[in-house]
Amino acid sequence: MSRHFEAGFAGFSVQRQNSDYGIPAAAHAHHAHEEDPLAADQEEENPEQGIRIDLEQTRYDLALHLHEPLPLLDELRLFGAYTDYQHSEVEPSGEVGTTYSNESRQLRLEAVHKTVGIWHGVFGLQFGQSEFSALGEEAFIPITDKDQLGLFLVEDLHFDAGLLELGVRYDRDELDPQSGANSRVFNNLSFSASWVQNLEHGWQWSAAYSHAERAPAIEELYSNAGVLNEVDWVVHAATEAIELGASDLDSETSNNVDLSLSRSWGDNYLEVVLYHNRFSDYIGLLNTGLEVDTVSVYQYTQVDATFSGLELSSVLGLGEFGGGDLELSINGDISRGKLDASQGYVPRMPANRLLAQLDWRAGELYTWARVVRAFEQDRAAFNEEATEAYTRVDLGLEWSLSQASDWTVFASVHNLTDEEIRLHTSFLKEIAPEPGRGFEIGVRGQF
Repeated sequence: MSRHFEAGFAGFSVQRQNSDYGIPAAAHAHHAHEEDPLAADQEEENPEQGIRIDLEQTRYDLALHLHEPLPLLDELRLFGAYTDYQHSEVEPSGEVGTTYSNESRQLRLEAVHKTVGIWHGVFGLQFGQSEFSALGEEAFIPITDKDQLGLFLVEDLHFDAGLLELGVRYDRDELDPQSGANSRVFNNLSFSASWVQNLEHGWQWSAAYSHAERAPAIEELYSNAGVLNEVDWVVHAATEAIELGASDLDSETSNNVDLSLSRSWGDNYLEVVLYHNRFSDYIGLLNTGLEVDTVSVYQYTQVDATFSGLELSSVLGLGEFGGGDLELSINGDISRGKLDASQGYVPRMPANRLLAQLDWRAGELYTWARVVRAFEQDRAAFNEEATEAYTRVDLGLEWSLSQASDWTVFASVHNLTDEEIRLHTSFLKEIAPEPGRGFEIGVRGQF
């Protein structure tokens, strides 16, 4: 809800989420299938129930905007958020193995200053505080308090030839685990510059450079912290792997270059983006090749890395057909990730993809058909299997009860051909393919 007044507006919202979903049975069952066909037959007759996730989250958001609160300011914005998140990993017996919770508070203040010559921008600060906990026999991350402070400035410089944007941000992160490892403090500085220029006939090009520094996350530092005996290492049920943090990790640094070319004409749009990211002390979760009771052991490790890729986005208006408007969207992406020091490819990199979607709209009726082609990902990291290509077909239909109504009836079919889909980005791709053919029907309303 929100309230508008002469000097601005104030708003407040509450979001509540409840989810209950399953994770496939332990990885050791999959290995048994490969090694013993008889075991696989017995598994199908008496399927092992996997871990179930019981998730709850409540989020409260507050926003306040004030127009010209001070002589030198165009606008003052205040954002606040409180989030109470919890999920439990429930064993097949019904007992709770581990409960993860994260209680966080965020406050962000932005001040938009008045234009001074060609300069116009925003400066501000951001506070964050959270307490992460993992409780239970299978907990592998200690309770950790985290305090964050950010200061930032973004300026737009408008020229006849184009737009120059400059930005700088300072971050301070303090992490204080209650047991198992030392507290850490990180001070990071990031900055960026970009140029956007409009050309004739709807063309536009842009170039951007950024230097970004990131503090390690709690799980990267403290997973299985202080546990020296491999017998006592705890398995992360969500990934079916043993994950080992490294409390001596440094901040991750990247230097990034992005180039784009786009054009808009009529109902049509085309954009091509090239990017190249060079990382120093990239933090990756790498498979060590070791196993403990058939469970793979992963280690958070720092190594230099290079990422590069190409992205394509396009929308083509095909005109009128059957009393409605026909539109074709084509999107694609190619990405590469390589670790330095002869350590191979970056793990869990997405496969190259190409997507085509045909949309037809006529009054209150909207239908679409989408085909996604993901190519084979054979640039696998060490101790990682390649992933086969797949083609996924989805269909959908929506009907608004009236043009002035906020209620819509919808139906869709996902993975129409019941293709076996395994995502290279997933830890569980060998034991947990994506859902097969599925149907969805419902009513959506806004009030």
